[in-house]
Amino acid sequence: MITYRRAPDLDERVRRVVEKAGLHYIDFERVKCVRSYGSASRNVAARIHSISKAFLTAYGMKPSYVIEFISEVFEKLPSEQQEEVIIHELLHIPKSFAGGLIPHGKIDFRRETKAVRRIVKNSTS
Repeated sequence: MITYRRAPDLDERVRRVVEKAGLHYIDFERVKCVRSYGSASRNVAARIHSISKAFLTAYGMKPSYVIEFISEVFEKLPSEQQEEVIIHELLHIPKSFAGGLIPHGKIDFRRETKAVRRIVKNSTS
């Protein structure tokens, strides 16, 4: 059984990456992080989730995202790789920040992650 726990430390890391990378379209107040425990997945370090337009409309909510960090995989990664995982998941959020997700194959995630990683690494903020 998978369990989830809020991850305020990862919320803060996401906020720093968004600011340093200049991803101004991302409202990090509406991006929350959780750690999952008990996943059978051994190759996936994180997943991003969004809420359907129907749900958002019915409840009068603004688009929001949750990044799930699979503890058994993510926590074993070195810090630099963890940052790459964070960047990769953020790149799934479209510039419209309207609740959808950019799927794999739509952009070159490997190239874009490396480009954003260079920006973050060279940032002085």
